Amino acid sequence: MMIEVPPQPADLDQRALRVFLKAIELVGGPRGLVERRRLTWLPSLMEAAFAVVLHEEHHRTTEEIAQFLGLSSAAVRNMLRAPTEAVVERLQGEEPAAHNVHIAGGLARLAYQALRREASSAGA
Repeated sequence: MMIEVPPQPADLDQRALRVFLKAIELVGGPRGLVERRRLTWLPSLMEAAFAVVLHEEHHRTTEEIAQFLGLSSAAVRNMLRAPTEAVVERLQGEEPAAHNVHIAGGLARLAYQALRREASSAGA
């Protein structure tokens, strides 16, 4: 009798942590957060890191991600649709053109994109 072992998904916690840490790196590390007085971004950033990984790698719906994180579907949509350009503007000290931007969501998306670029250049 043959036992079938289903493929194991990538470790969600580990991937979300990598996105979270990359996002902190993009803001200038822990010191950058302190200097910008943005330590309050950290809880939202962790939620956004999970949301991005669940969406991009596990193909979860907005509703599934919202249920997993204990957030509203609207909050998750805002995270996943946050314009990354507005985050770059904010990090450069400018007021973003778009108002009500979910900075943590955009930052997590930027971090995820950076990690993907790094992985593809390492494999090339």
